[in-house]
Amino acid sequence: MTVREDVAFLVGSESRVSILRSLRDAPQRPTELADCCSCARETAQRTVSAFVERGWAEKVADDGEYALTPAGTMVANGYDDFESTVAVACDLSVFLSHVGDVAVDLDPDVLRGLNATTATKGDPHAAVNRLLEVMGTEPPESFYGITPIVSGIVNEGAEQIIGPDSTVELIIDESVLAVSASEYPEALDAAYELDQFELFVCPEELGFGLLIVDGHVLFGAYDEMGNLVACVDGTDERFVSWAEDVYARHREKSRRAAEATPPSDSAPDDDA
Repeated sequence: MTVREDVAFLVGSESRVSILRSLRDAPQRPTELADCCSCARETAQRTVSAFVERGWAEKVADDGEYALTPAGTMVANGYDDFESTVAVACDLSVFLSHVGDVAVDLDPDVLRGLNATTATKGDPHAAVNRLLEVMGTEPPESFYGITPIVSGIVNEGAEQIIGPDSTVELIIDESVLAVSASEYPEALDAAYELDQFELFVCPEELGFGLLIVDGHVLFGAYDEMGNLVACVDGTDERFVSWAEDVYARHREKSRRAAEATPPSDSAPDDDA
């Protein structure tokens, strides 16, 4: 038998998966398995015999009790992980289809425990509203972000909460800097004047959003029109650590915007 055949055998019947999990919980006889897994005794017996043939189970008592072998336990745990990963992929399909390759090393187990928000026809601003909720209404100690777009709503929200003791950094790409300079020149000038705010420009096009506010992370996915269509957020230590690493990598390759682009109201000296 090949691995593919073994997988096809296991997933070909709900009762087989149920029996595998039941045997992981405790040694049982086929009759007991039939009762707890809602299947015929003959089905339970055939399934257990097939598990024994594959090395996943063995008889452990003269009264007909069977238990999983270490290999069987590994299969049961691995199947649970796979099933859970598929469930996460389905639940977060919109988010994952828009966020890009940056999320490939994010553990599905971490994603599973996060708060997920997706924009819908009935609530097209759901993800943006969640972003504003995570930003909060009080000045944070630290505010680090990566954004692929210019958003007047987010700019206003950030402007209202940045306090004199807040440490604020934002990474944008060249296109966002150009749009900021042309459409929001006053906001850009004000940003340059804030001692606690640093703006960085990444040489690569950014296709995702990341916000780290006092240990709370929001990871955002945008569509081709620049709309925030979905996001996940939370304070799981593994998620925060991952986000901080992503931010650090992008900050390392970026330059300070003030060093490359002067405030919009600056002009060349006629006497120079």
